[in-house]
Amino acid sequence: MKNIVITALAGLVLITACKKKESTTKVVNVPKMELIGTAVYSTPVGTGTYSDPGAKLIDENGNTTVLTTPTSSNVDLTTPGFYSATYSKRTEYGYNVSISRLVLVTPVSSAIDYSGVYTRTSNGQTMNVTKLGTGLYTTDNVGGVAGNTAYIFPVYFGMVNDTDIVVPDQPNPLGDDIYCTNSKLTVSGPDTTIQWVVMGAGFGTSLRKFIK
Repeated sequence: MKNIVITALAGLVLITACKKKESTTKVVNVPKMELIGTAVYSTPVGTGTYSDPGAKLIDENGNTTVLTTPTSSNVDLTTPGFYSATYSKRTEYGYNVSISRLVLVTPVSSAIDYSGVYTRTSNGQTMNVTKLGTGLYTTDNVGGVAGNTAYIFPVYFGMVNDTDIVVPDQPNPLGDDIYCTNSKLTVSGPDTTIQWVVMGAGFGTSLRKFIK
């Protein structure tokens, strides 16, 4: 009897030792961050602290967190120009997620609208200008290039006073970034003229003028 008990215990130990350990796998998503509102935003010159519309973090588990205070911001409401507000967050699984918004501080009147179709004076090519907010615009053909759809992409610009335009650094599908120098807007009688030198891959350094 003693031998039978020992043999039975040995068999139990063997069965326990051979039992596989169950494992679980957790599927997680790549987290992302989205801006609340537009990627480029305009606000009037003033005093106090800039208040950003915020951003949303969608984490690995699909949970959404609303962020109301930028991690970093250099917006100066007293000085016209383009600035940025950035949100950054490290998630539960170690991802570093961030997103930035361009912010235009402008003194121009909200009633002013320079939208329309402009024609480049040197080649007759048109560009469309659309108002996005006070002093803030986008154009679809910043170079006024004819016959090549690779040059048709949105470029933002803003008015920092009644005549001066700022075209800040922004993505250039042709390579690197794009921005403009010597940027002006003038109104003479019924005509409005926009001029700039486009700095970026695929563009020369000539002064480009457009008239509406």
